[in-house]
Amino acid sequence: MSSTWNESTSNQRDAAAALRRELDSEESWMRTASADESREPPEAGDLVSWILRAARLAAVGDGTALAAWPQLASMLGVDVVDAITKAALASMKILEESGGHALGEAIGDAEDASCLRSVEPASTGLLGPVFPILDLWIEAAEESPLDDDAMDLVHARRETWSLGDTERLAVVCTPLHELDFQVTAGLHGGVQRLAPVFELAEDLALFADGKPSKRMLAQFNARKGQGVTPGGLDIIVEPILDEWWDVFVRIKGTAAKLVRQVRLGTLLLKRLEDDAELWTVSLKDLPLDPLTRLVGSDIAIKTTDGGRFLI
Repeated sequence: MSSTWNESTSNQRDAAAALRRELDSEESWMRTASADESREPPEAGDLVSWILRAARLAAVGDGTALAAWPQLASMLGVDVVDAITKAALASMKILEESGGHALGEAIGDAEDASCLRSVEPASTGLLGPVFPILDLWIEAAEESPLDDDAMDLVHARRETWSLGDTERLAVVCTPLHELDFQVTAGLHGGVQRLAPVFELAEDLALFADGKPSKRMLAQFNARKGQGVTPGGLDIIVEPILDEWWDVFVRIKGTAAKLVRQVRLGTLLLKRLEDDAELWTVSLKDLPLDPLTRLVGSDIAIKTTDGGRFLI
């Protein structure tokens, strides 16, 4: 999704001008191709790539291109929320599994997502539903160790694009090599698994009239665990799935107030205002396939003292 402009040989003014020409050219192509039935129509991913780069341009002061995305989306018939969600999930997979130039470009895409997260509320205010997945995307990039090739691309991006503190990712501002992560993991123990890998039994008995069966509830609610954060604080995790597809995660112990994020698969949980130990998310409106996948996913927990836990 990243721009093809050679960032390592440009200053920001030249890079911004080149990016604006690039975006204008692609916008013209999308408009022409959508009106000409004899031409291959643009895909949803083309528009997402355009939106992300337009957000980067907006972050450095030129928001004209970004303001046009609703009209382009309507003309192309693209569900932008769905398209950005799919792009984020694909990019997070690259961040997790790839290295080299692919990883470096994925870091750049995630920083463009950070730009979109920052500037979009003031641009059209229409992308609120994608903010949670953008936050996950940004978080995934921030935790990515870089090899030599990825480090080169990230350095070039930092030298070319002087983004504000809100948009700039820490992994771009002060990138860590994969060797640095290995040292850090050795000091803090890396990710701690508080219980064996959860495997949801796959059979029809798991569902009863659209609700989770007693067997599914028993399986999910049996996973519990406890550990110790890098700061030496106790953490006790007790997940609960109820019959209305609401997921609750109660986190107890001296580390409860240090929890900064709880995630079930790709879904972020919210902390209840009247109960600081309880986090929740609802699955009831999800289609069957993603619902089943999420119920069987790891619950990931992060604390402000650097703790990372899976259960």
